[in-house]
Amino acid sequence: MTDTDAHAAGQRAERDRIVAYLAFHEASARAKADQAETDESRVYQGTIANAMKAMGEAIAGDFHWKAPL
Repeated sequence: MTDTDAHAAGQRAERDRIVAYLAFHEASARAKADQAETDESRVYQGTIANAMKAMGEAIAGDFHWKAPL
């Protein structure tokens, strides 16, 4: 393995770690939204969950801001 390959593998591992971290917090926010007692809390937690999902997709390379929604 060359230095470039090792660097790329390290970057991929770090991206995977961050994506897993964001997925954990997305799931946590969705659970809080399900348990929320007010619409405001549900919307807030849903917004947080959606942001975590979008960031995870962007970091994983599955989302681009110019992609059609």
